[in-house]
Amino acid sequence: MSDEFLETLLDPSLVRMFGRPFGGLTLSHSEPAAKSGKSALKPSPLGECLKAESDPRLARIYGFSYEGSYYKLAKPYVFVVHGDGTKVAEVEDMSALGVEFRRDEKFFDDVVMWAYDKVDMSVRIDIVSGPLDEILLDPALTSATNMTSGDLNPRIDMQTRADLQSRIDMQVRADTQMRGRFSR
Repeated sequence: MSDEFLETLLDPSLVRMFGRPFGGLTLSHSEPAAKSGKSALKPSPLGECLKAESDPRLARIYGFSYEGSYYKLAKPYVFVVHGDGTKVAEVEDMSALGVEFRRDEKFFDDVVMWAYDKVDMSVRIDIVSGPLDEILLDPALTSATNMTSGDLNPRIDMQTRADLQSRIDMQVRADTQMRGRFSR
């Protein structure tokens, strides 16, 4: 085990991400073209994160440990990580994993861990596939995002107080009728 994961006073801010290298996309390490006539701007923290010297690559992350607990993500996300990471199968020390597992719990042999401070910059890529009407049109087609035509009747999108009240009344009536059926 390397000394980089030994417990220190800074461990409470350490986030360990667990996943596998992602080969579906690749990062291009080309430098952006310099803008003519402008002075060089100070690089952003995100720009520093993506520099070729830091060996950025993509990984599909399935879970992470933070403050002694392991959190499994509801769905995996693709993150920018740096380097090859540390093979989890080779690590058996709680201070390295950041979480204690029982003997019958373990990661798959090909799971890798990357450790970061919780304030480090990164990039998360959400990959969604499906019909365009579900992944593009439904989320985008609302009156709030329509830039080319005026909203002819903005009141249509609003619920009136009378509608809301009548729904409450219907629910109360239904509850009362159901109680009457079971109380006899």
